[in-house]
Amino acid sequence: MILLPRGNPVKEKLNPARVDLPGALGKLHQGSFTGYLRFEGEEETGILIFERGRLVSALYEDSAERWVAYDAIGRIFEVSLLGKTTLDIYQLSPELALSIHALLHGEVLYRGQELKLIDIKGLLGRIREERLNGCLRIYAGERIALIFYDRGNALGFFHDGATDIETTADVSMSIARLPGAKIDLLATASFDELQLADLQASADLAALWQRARARVQERRRSQEAEEGRALEEREAQRRRQVLEFLRDTATRHLGKVGAALTDKEFDKAVSASALMTEATLVNFYLALGKAARLLAGASVVTRMLEEMKSGVKSLLK
Repeated sequence: MILLPRGNPVKEKLNPARVDLPGALGKLHQGSFTGYLRFEGEEETGILIFERGRLVSALYEDSAERWVAYDAIGRIFEVSLLGKTTLDIYQLSPELALSIHALLHGEVLYRGQELKLIDIKGLLGRIREERLNGCLRIYAGERIALIFYDRGNALGFFHDGATDIETTADVSMSIARLPGAKIDLLATASFDELQLADLQASADLAALWQRARARVQERRRSQEAEEGRALEEREAQRRRQVLEFLRDTATRHLGKVGAALTDKEFDKAVSASALMTEATLVNFYLALGKAARLLAGASVVTRMLEEMKSGVKSLLK
């Protein structure tokens, strides 16, 4: 999961499967939007960062892999079409948007350290001595704050609801005091070294969207075919179980001839393609009862049929 404060919300909890994403991204470009879009799933996160209408960064991570740039956009489109994510849109200042861009494409020096076990003074001294360009990320539960550094000097703080880098540390320090608070240290490139190509200008997002739609449709066809095969196998298994029970019951009441009679009437009355239900067997019971009266008395046949119906009802629950 990519941990970022939420910024100033523009829209939250959207279903991107219902959004024409290439069109929506085009409107953000035309409106000179600055901020980020977060696509959040159970095990995946996608981030798109805009700076004055330019799509400067795309990142996608799941539990196994990480994609950037056009590959990330393609993955974001695909999981959105599958309905696996929610979409949140947050507004930021240009400086903060670029700082987030640098953070996401930087290097994690260490991650998930419990704050209470960290020598904070020593860590801050290291940041100053090494003139680190980077960020301290402090988090507990869903609350997250970032402290940005430029050449070892603190630039400021970013926390939920903010649109710019702030100079007060109240929120960050309140998170640091929460039970289980953790800290990450990340190194980033300087702004001068960042690659700020507009991904939207250099890629055909409509084509990426169509390829993602094709992959999703193929995946759904494959899934439907697999589910169909699984259903057929389950029904075949139920049919075998029901027929075996009916044969055993007929054998107890009518002997071996009863089993053969059951096979014959079952094949005639129950379609091989029909779903196995109690209603499916109505004609079978009528035909078997009529034929069985040539072998046994009415009371024996009645008891056999009642036992069959009761047992089948239990099997089909």
